[in-house]
Amino acid sequence: ERRPKPITPHDLKRHLCIQNMFPSGARYAWEFQKDGQSVSFHPTGPLSLDDHELMVEAALSGVALAYVWENRVQKQIAGGELVQVLDDWCQPEEPLYLYYPSRRHLSAGFRTLINAMKAQAR
Repeated sequence: ERRPKPITPHDLKRHLCIQNMFPSGARYAWEFQKDGQSVSFHPTGPLSLDDHELMVEAALSGVALAYVWENRVQKQIAGGELVQVLDDWCQPEEPLYLYYPSRRHLSAGFRTLINAMKAQAR
């Protein structure tokens, strides 16, 4: 609220931004694309998280900007709790795919995961 809304990914340098991490500890960049131009932004903020739900909670608390999948924050955006920025720089999310070697002899747990993913995709 105290800083101007970013217009380009380069404007993010003026904001506190959450560093996205893999569970391994490796950090990954925020990726943007517009009119054939690609930009990778590497946040240097004081907060690093590997859980999107925690990132959303931090953003809701006003701690920092978060880079999360849009479907995770649709309700908060619709309710005015969060504001989407750089939406013209964000490409549509590609669907996730699950590849596995065979449909025979799947464990019950893995079959449950597959069924849950299919139900979520609908």
